[in-house]
Amino acid sequence: MANTCPYCGTNLKKERDFFFCDFCDMNLPLDQIQKDGERIQINNREIISTYLNMTTPELMTFSTWELILLLREARKMRASLYKRKDELLQSFKLSTKKMYVIENILKVRLGYIPANLNKSFLNNYKKNIENPKYKEKMLIWEK
Repeated sequence: MANTCPYCGTNLKKERDFFFCDFCDMNLPLDQIQKDGERIQINNREIISTYLNMTTPELMTFSTWELILLLREARKMRASLYKRKDELLQSFKLSTKKMYVIENILKVRLGYIPANLNKSFLNNYKKNIENPKYKEKMLIWEK
């Protein structure tokens, strides 16, 4: 089994604490290395509302799909808080700010902020993630 680049499928050179891809001209940490041309694997965690308490740098480690689901959760929470009275104003403000953080991370990644996170949008996005065409192994080119 050959160690290959997760981006281009090139056989990698082993360095001290990392691998190097000649084609991409980049160092790759051990946790990104693939075998025999396999493509990048994305593992998504189950989204729970307590993730909304995470810091912005922590949220930036989430996959785009996870952020879309978390934004949906933040919008639901914000909407429910909006319907209550003044004692929840602080919670509403915090939820709004967290929603803005997630929206802006997504804007950087997607180039826009998804307006409606309905079932149709989520199903289409997930269908694209799971498209078998993009799970096929890459061709490995020899020098």
